[in-house]
Amino acid sequence: MLINSGTSRSLILSGNIHDLFFIREENTTDYIPLVPFLIRSWDIPGFILIVYELNGPIRFAQESEREKVKQAFNLWRGTAEADLDTNAPASTSRSSPLGGASQGAAFGSLGAATEIADTSFTQYMNDAIGSPTLALELLRQFCLLSRSINAQGEKLLPEKLIILIEATDMLLPEGEIRSLSLPDRHRVSIVQDWISDSNFMNGNDTVIFIAESPSLVNSRIIRLPQVVTVEIPAPGMAERQHFISWFNNTPKLVEKPLNLWGSQAQLAMLTAGLSLQALRQMLLSSCYSGEKLQPEDVIAKVSDFIQAQLGEDVVEFKKPAHRLKDIVGNQKLVDFLKTQLIPRITSTGPDAIPGMSVCGPIGSGKTFIFEGLAGELDIPVLVLKNIRSMWFGQTDVIFERLRRLLMALVKVLIFVDEADTQFGGVGRDAHSTERRLTGKIQAMMSDPLLRGNITWLLMTARIYNLSPDLRREGRVGDIVIPVLDPRGEDREAFLRWTLAKVLTAPLSEEAVERLLALTEDYSAASFASLRSDLEAASLLKKDREATSELALNEIIAVVEDRILPNIGPIRQYQTLQALLNCTRKSLLPGDYSPEIRESWVKQIAQLEAIGVSG
Repeated sequence: MLINSGTSRSLILSGNIHDLFFIREENTTDYIPLVPFLIRSWDIPGFILIVYELNGPIRFAQESEREKVKQAFNLWRGTAEADLDTNAPASTSRSSPLGGASQGAAFGSLGAATEIADTSFTQYMNDAIGSPTLALELLRQFCLLSRSINAQGEKLLPEKLIILIEATDMLLPEGEIRSLSLPDRHRVSIVQDWISDSNFMNGNDTVIFIAESPSLVNSRIIRLPQVVTVEIPAPGMAERQHFISWFNNTPKLVEKPLNLWGSQAQLAMLTAGLSLQALRQMLLSSCYSGEKLQPEDVIAKVSDFIQAQLGEDVVEFKKPAHRLKDIVGNQKLVDFLKTQLIPRITSTGPDAIPGMSVCGPIGSGKTFIFEGLAGELDIPVLVLKNIRSMWFGQTDVIFERLRRLLMALVKVLIFVDEADTQFGGVGRDAHSTERRLTGKIQAMMSDPLLRGNITWLLMTARIYNLSPDLRREGRVGDIVIPVLDPRGEDREAFLRWTLAKVLTAPLSEEAVERLLALTEDYSAASFASLRSDLEAASLLKKDREATSELALNEIIAVVEDRILPNIGPIRQYQTLQALLNCTRKSLLPGDYSPEIRESWVKQIAQLEAIGVSG
């Protein structure tokens, strides 16, 4: 539509450009790479397709089209200037289209040939091989030729040109002009002049640049208003299912049907995130081995592919081993997760939530609880890590790959631990790259196209350091869940879990009360640490005696010997902030009132006054 309507004559194809695409012809169907797909799809009367790839020749879709351009080109160069109307700028030489002062510097590889009037089309085509600067200028000249008419008012080349330029990011690399090499500068200048020419913009020819990411192409080209970017998405559920069916029914690829654990639809669902190239590789490997393709094999392939695309230091594909039943204490929170949260995460309707924040003091068990939630959901979990460390590397490219991946996934939980350190700000003090990419993450969180498929889960002990832009409703501020230290029945549940491996005899009420008093300020992490200490004492006793069970006085001795780390005020500050930022009254301990909320604000101010700020 963009080409036919004339909306733009300069397009950039980006995104999933290295994948396979389905084409149907008279008696056959096939999946082929992008450029052959475009050539075969657009090989229609009235158009001449030209393809240029870095370090390769300028190719024509049809040999007959090459001959047409060759004849027109040689006629154009051999005709007196007075007999032509090229609509070209006055500085362009008519008698030698690749010569002239304005272009001479770009064609050093031709040497004296640029000044010889009878240099042939074939020689220019040969010289363009391995000389990308010359190749781009020659393609620009083809567009001038396409607009040229003879003395009788007839076009020298009646057909419209569609020019495909591969590896544009290498031909026109991003960077400030002063930092580019001289050939790179020349190419940027040639293309900028080419696609900014009003006669080209109002003409019928189209140039299509192909690059995985627009951010890799020089900004002098990308920022031109007439340049339109078209993103090729990753294959969705329907595309993957079609490919699996086609693959299974193509004798040249398989000698016998795929051996699957389930249906093709189930395989298509589980391969969300894979490109068709990666899917093809997996299916070929399965057919060659003859073994039944199992879900765990597919998950491993998807995990490897995602990490290869984004980098192991950026994302981890995780499958938690524990579930909500393995969580100790936190009964009110677990009930909330089961009855209120899971239905909204699994929903694909308007009740689906884009994300949530989880806060609470360090050591309260946030990560373990919500990994259990992920295990309960039985959906893929992507753990984002070290995000800010890579912001000053490939940056935009990584996030474009991430967004394509998320658009293809059917259901996924994005897990971000220590979120206050992972995401930057958008204020004036933040680096421009940080501001831009934080803005992109925020836009992904509130993208309606991702709602119901992607759920963001941000974990932090310092919710107050998380950007307000992230915490607003519609992103991860819809539900802010506090995970607090165990109290009441939850504390007793933690205590009994702590003693389970070293004490089999039932405890008296008096003993329980004494141990609860000794562990008054314990967090979930403190109980886990005490459990480890008691098990160590049990093993030492087993070396000396026949039993490993500890007596009550031995347990008390271990507890009394422990001193908690001196982080009480910081944890108190983080607890108050978690209470203050919680968005559900039902998750708060005890009763709630505006007066109680005001008391939290005052306690926070008192702690800040003595230098405690979490």
